[in-house]
This record gives sequence, C-alpha cells and structure tokens, in this order.
Amino acid sequence: MFLKLLTKKIIKRYRLNRRRKISIDLAKKHTNSFVLSKKQVNEINTFYNPYIKVSSISHNYYTEKTGFFYKEYIPEDIYFCYIDPYFNPPEAAKWIDNKCYYSMLFPNTKMPECVALRLNGLWYVGDRITGKIVEPSTITSILEQQKEVFVKVARESYGGKGVKYLCKNEANYITEFWDFINNTEEDIVVQKVIVQHPELSTINPSSVNTLRFFSILYEKEVKIYSIILRMGIHGAKVDNASSGGITCGVELDGKLKHFGYYSYSQSGKRMTVHPTSGIPFDSVVVPSLDKAIEMVKRLHPYLPHFRMVSWDIAIDQDGDPVLIEANLNRGEIDFHQLNNGPLFGEDTEMVLNEVFEISNNK
Repeated sequence: MFLKLLTKKIIKRYRLNRRRKISIDLAKKHTNSFVLSKKQVNEINTFYNPYIKVSSISHNYYTEKTGFFYKEYIPEDIYFCYIDPYFNPPEAAKWIDNKCYYSMLFPNTKMPECVALRLNGLWYVGDRITGKIVEPSTITSILEQQKEVFVKVARESYGGKGVKYLCKNEANYITEFWDFINNTEEDIVVQKVIVQHPELSTINPSSVNTLRFFSILYEKEVKIYSIILRMGIHGAKVDNASSGGITCGVELDGKLKHFGYYSYSQSGKRMTVHPTSGIPFDSVVVPSLDKAIEMVKRLHPYLPHFRMVSWDIAIDQDGDPVLIEANLNRGEIDFHQLNNGPLFGEDTEMVLNEVFEISNNK
C-alpha cells in the first residue's frame, strides 16, 4: 500500500513538473500581443473544471494565431501528461514503435523500399529480419549501389530527429554514413528515396511532402480527426514542422485550406502561399486522399494497444499512399489545432470524459 501511494505521488509530481515546462515553452512562443477576454477565460474554466484545472496559455496562443476562439482547444500540457499516455502506454511504445518491424506489423502495405536494417547492432539486408546476419562491409557494398538514401533512427525519429539524407554525388557519401551510424546505438533503417506525386512535388520539390493523419481507434471504428500536409521549405530535405517546415490543413475532398502555418520556427506565423514556390495553398488538391484515408482505417486495427496514432503518409508518383511512419506517442498537436481547430472537434467532451473517468451523465 505504501509503495502504491508513493508511486502515485511520484507520478503526480512528474506530471506537475512536466506541465510547468510545457506551459513555459508555449509561453515563449506567445508574443503577449493578444490577451483573452474575461468571458473567454471563464468559458475555458467552466468547460475544463469537471476534469482538471488548466492554464489559458494554450487557448491564448491558438486564438492569437488563428483568430478563432474555441473553449475546446486541448492544452499541450493536458495532452502530453494525461491524454497521450492514457491512449498509448509509453513503455509498450518503446518496443512496438520501431520501423525495423514495419514489414511485419503492417502486411500488404506500400512503404519506402528498405535496403538494410540494423537491430541491436546486427545488420540485415532488405526490409525483413531474417536468419542471415551480414557484415558491415556488405552494407557498404549495398550503399555504393544506391544513388541516394535516407538513414533513419528506427525509434522516435519525430521532428526530423535522427534522420539523415545521403547522396552518392557527395564526396564523403560512405564516410558520412558510417559517421552517422557509429554515433548512435539505436536501431537503424536505410531506405531508398520516394519519388512523390508531381502535384505535391510542385509545392516544394526538395522534400517529400507528407500527410499527417490523427486517428483514434474506438470499439468498431477508426475515426480520423485531423489531416494536414507537411511541406519543406528553402531546399530542406525534411518536411517536419519542428525542423522549420510548414503545415496546411486538408479538407476531405483533398483541397488545401486558405492558410498555412509555421510551427516552432516562426511561432505560428500564418501565410497564404508557400514561401519558396509561391504557390497558393488553396490552389492545391492532394491526390489520392481517399486511398490514404483507407490506408489509415485499415492499418490502425493492427495496433489495438495504441488507440491514438499520428500517421505520416506520402503519395508516390503512381498516386499510391506510402506509409512513412506511425507515431505511437508524443505526436505533435499544435499544427493540428492551428490548421483545423480543436483536436477532437465535437468529440472533445467524450474524449475527456473517458480519459478522466467521468460519466457521460455528469
């Protein structure tokens, strides 16, 4: 009993400290040029009081950047400290969220072609773990045959972290590869570069511009709450918002919304055209969106222990969706709420009721 109480106190203290840090980080993005009205703050408190006491800093941030106020915005500290760990057990995610196992986790699914894997320091050729372990010299030989590759840390490569693009035209192609590999003990995937659909390449050709889907698995349904397009800028090879890229909301018919947003790099700055290509966002229609939606709904039931998943999907030159990554915890939410409003939309109360174990008859 004593240990149980102690554990609860430790968890409570951890959550409190983490909430403070998240709130401080968000406050740094807020310019303080906009302040919510007393009525709006009262609406937020009235809405959240049955669940937990919240700060209005997140609502202030989103209202300032978008021009729209919703009491249902999800504060970042509440999401990361309560909602995310409720839907996705962090300890399990450490082992399941590994790109080296994707070919087994997601059968009959198009993914970037994998030329090599490293698991627990052992190298394998191709996209599957087999009984044949190869020497590093074999990996060098395979790499020399590739024009360009992405080398990725197999776990938690969110935000472009742990991702390196290598091109054979560069003089130190092989040296750079092994320098990257030798500086991490993490599992590794080495993948060929996707040739994306021309429509998406037009927006920004230097990066593969991917769709981010946010979905929840219910008893008999996979519900998609938000879709955004992530785009690189200024010659960047990655499209991650936290690495300086931009995002734009996607309608169900595939059309991009009028406004796009910077995330961390420019504190939510809003724009109507891509800063590099000058293409208006709302002139773009994402090809094969229906196929990508179908992929998310087909794949999520393969992950029953992770009811909330952030999916990264590319559209290749043939118009086929290509699974890049399934983020099983700590998926970013700021770009969803900047582009598409409250994360859970009309289901916000339902989600909070479940997370905080409150009866729907409250």
